[in-house]
Amino acid sequence: MWIFVKLVLWGMLWIPIWLFTLPFKGKKENCLTWAVKQWKNKGGYLVIRWCRSNRLKWIRWPHLLWLDEKYNRHLQHIVPDGELFEAGNYFPRPWFEPKVRVGDFKSIAKSKWDAQLEKMFRRLNWLR
Repeated sequence: MWIFVKLVLWGMLWIPIWLFTLPFKGKKENCLTWAVKQWKNKGGYLVIRWCRSNRLKWIRWPHLLWLDEKYNRHLQHIVPDGELFEAGNYFPRPWFEPKVRVGDFKSIAKSKWDAQLEKMFRRLNWLR
């Protein structure tokens, strides 16, 4: 129940901001618009989780991902391209230059094998 309340509160906050900034968006996207476009064009599923790139750990905003319908293994989502994502923000920007990421490696179960895979991905600079 509490998660639903938080999602509704975020919606009430961000919908007016998105509508106000829509004329200035250009070619920029956000995770909601990108995931809905993927779902509309390719089918599949919308997946929602809490964002991990904010500085305030006690305030979290929703992040949408897209999962393909055919194999249920091709998970994609977008993150801000460049330093904006690396530094983390107190609050998300309504629109940003997207960078498509495949998979959600931070949600892998922490077995020994998964820890070794994560270390390898970090070495290859696929995870930050």
